[in-house]
Amino acid sequence: MRWIDIAFCVGCNYQPRAAALAATLREAYPETTVTLTPTGGGRFELSVDGKLLFSKLELGRHLVPGEALLLLSEQPRQRPQIPSQS
Repeated sequence: MRWIDIAFCVGCNYQPRAAALAATLREAYPETTVTLTPTGGGRFELSVDGKLLFSKLELGRHLVPGEALLLLSEQPRQRPQIPSQS
């Protein structure tokens, strides 16, 4: 199962944007865990399985509509590790 995290700046009032994105991602990927992480410093970041996919600080802009879904569709899904039989 994938884990998606949305880190958002509380002081910048990015919580409504983060919550809307989380709802969209939960609808598109119902088997995925989506978490919201309150932060500061102007952050709005999207990570999947600990890998940063989007950072407002790095790009100087917010996600455009549909961009998060496109970024996630380009990420390979993690496959469960099968223990070797030795």
